[in-house]
Amino acid sequence: MALTDAERKLLEELEQTLTAQDPKLVSKFSQPVKKVHPGQAVGGVLGVLVGLVALVAGLSSFWWISVLGFVIMLVSVVIVMSAWSHQGADKAKPAATTATAQQTSEDFLSRLEKRWRDRQD
Repeated sequence: MALTDAERKLLEELEQTLTAQDPKLVSKFSQPVKKVHPGQAVGGVLGVLVGLVALVAGLSSFWWISVLGFVIMLVSVVIVMSAWSHQGADKAKPAATTATAQQTSEDFLSRLEKRWRDRQD
């Protein structure tokens, strides 16, 4: 579904406003976000499979084997999730910077809401 000219113009204005207000955010979204570490991902998937086998095997024999299988699966899922890391992740910002960014985003959102209400009326 194609955008109308008015929608396209509004979208361009929003992009320009966002770029002017928060260039770091724009550059962050324009870069590839995640990088996969294949060794960790494969190891984690294999760990999940081993844990699943141990879980099922423990159901027919000893209960502690099932518990061990569950723990192996849980740790493996954590490993798989940590296999994806953010590239260029910024370090923690000071509280004042965060408050300023929040205020700016609230101003931006309030202006958008006002424009939306004006268009509806």
